Amino acid sequence: MTTTSFDHAEAEVHRLIKDYTGILPRPRLGLLTEASAMLDDQLTHESRQAKVRDLHALTGRLGVLLAYTYQDLGRTDDGARHAHLAGQHAELAGHDELRVHAKTVHANILFWDEQPTAALNLVEPELPAAPAARQAGLLYNQARALAAIGDRDGALEALTRAQEYVDRAPVDSLWGGTSFEWRPASGLLLAASTHVRLGNGTAAADLAGQCLVAYQSRPRGEKPSNADVRALLELIAARVLTEDLDAAEEALRPVCALEPERRTERLVRRVEFVARTVAASRFAKTPEARGLLEQTRDFTSQALRHSR
Repeated sequence: MTTTSFDHAEAEVHRLIKDYTGILPRPRLGLLTEASAMLDDQLTHESRQAKVRDLHALTGRLGVLLAYTYQDLGRTDDGARHAHLAGQHAELAGHDELRVHAKTVHANILFWDEQPTAALNLVEPELPAAPAARQAGLLYNQARALAAIGDRDGALEALTRAQEYVDRAPVDSLWGGTSFEWRPASGLLLAASTHVRLGNGTAAADLAGQCLVAYQSRPRGEKPSNADVRALLELIAARVLTEDLDAAEEALRPVCALEPERRTERLVRRVEFVARTVAASRFAKTPEARGLLEQTRDFTSQALRHSR
């Protein structure tokens, strides 16, 4: 492999990372698949150990993009497989931060596939030795999964520990200022999600509101895909818990305005959770609640997964 070919591969992966949020999932999958084939070919023909490690690091980064893209398209098993492979490539590259990040991506995919215990089994073994820059992400994922299985005390303890790492962790240098870089807003979203699952509507609404403000202040390329919508969905669930259905309906309006091609599986799972929260409330049979449920059904009926 020549230096030029490696430079081309590196530039292409960095471009895909930078442009990730601006490319719709279907065409993005095609571009990522082409880049993955290019890296596989270079790994097959490269013998220099330093370059092999560099290629594994690039392939691990690309694997994270593939994992989330497959999840967006409703192909959860493929997403989980690519997250696992990304972690293996990161390990071969000797890149602990990337390996742990791939584990949190895998855990996130499993969580939204209604497998919180499996998500815990991924993140908890990493906690003792994970780099400081990755501890907050692991702990927030642990907290949310613990809340989902009903361990209230464990979830609150994990949230407290996560916040300590947010305050002292070094800057995330793994993703270079792109949408994959860990930022405090990501922690606010996970903390809000945890409190929703604990039934703490007031705390969840406050955290989701802070998260929304933080995301709205950043350009699209510097925040996760559909970040504002994800924050709104946690806010909607929180407003249902605080029995403020008018505020929930107001927050749902911009969610329902999202174009169908951007209604990814990650959003569909969150909308379905909101619907379950509404259906479980004591206001479930009111006109306001029925209106919310109708809007959530309309959202999912026009979602990306239904246009395959």
